[in-house]
Amino acid sequence: MKPARQPILRRRAATLLAACLSILMPGAADAAKLQVIDSTEAPWPSIGRVNVAGYRTTSMCTGTLIAPDIVLTAAHCFYNKQTLKPFPVDDLLFIAGVRRGEYAARLEAACFRTAEGFVPSKDVKLADIRNDVGIIILKEASSLAPIPPLLPRQAARLTKDTRFRSVGYRKSRRYLPTVVPACRVLGEAEESWVTDCSAESGASGGPLLVETPEGPRVAGVMSARIDDDRSAIVPFFNWQTLLESPSCDQTRLPPGTAPTRPSAAGN
Repeated sequence: MKPARQPILRRRAATLLAACLSILMPGAADAAKLQVIDSTEAPWPSIGRVNVAGYRTTSMCTGTLIAPDIVLTAAHCFYNKQTLKPFPVDDLLFIAGVRRGEYAARLEAACFRTAEGFVPSKDVKLADIRNDVGIIILKEASSLAPIPPLLPRQAARLTKDTRFRSVGYRKSRRYLPTVVPACRVLGEAEESWVTDCSAESGASGGPLLVETPEGPRVAGVMSARIDDDRSAIVPFFNWQTLLESPSCDQTRLPPGTAPTRPSAAGN
């Protein structure tokens, strides 16, 4: 998808927001109760934890396998939130389908890249969130079935009544995924979606799933908790260019990332 098509996607997505209530009003919609998923059925094995385990730092976010060798997550998950320096790629792992003491796959990162314009910050503003998306390119392709991103033709079916599933590995439940099964987009601000999907630490990078005739698709990426009832999501039309040529050879490595090896909700 070429960048010139992004305004078209935004206009299509606007139908989802036309009749929504003000995003400044907490509790504008009643999100369904959080559910804990203890299952090995699709699509759960393809959603997992983005773990960072270094000598001095440990961190956790959520990620989604969107292609055999690509994991989608939040860009801020690649950075130390104190120093704002990128984590060494060798410390980055995607543990797919974490379920109690088991998991579906342990996948190593070859490199990672972030959406153009993303800059890590300790003082995150809503305007910064629209670029808070990144991908991990894996050393080896996984045999797990990926959950593809939403396509423009599929997005044309979205309406104000569309319900989404927000999935994440929350800090309070590190070893089982949790899902808000029927949350809504309340409005758009600074090119990000404001939703009534609740969030907490660890859920950053998790997918906002929508059902289509072809199966579940990733419509957005969890970026930040706004309050107890609302969160900020990076919608699919903001990260299409990131997926156009996902290769380590073409990756613009973030400042400080070694090229030698092929108040957010998370980490």
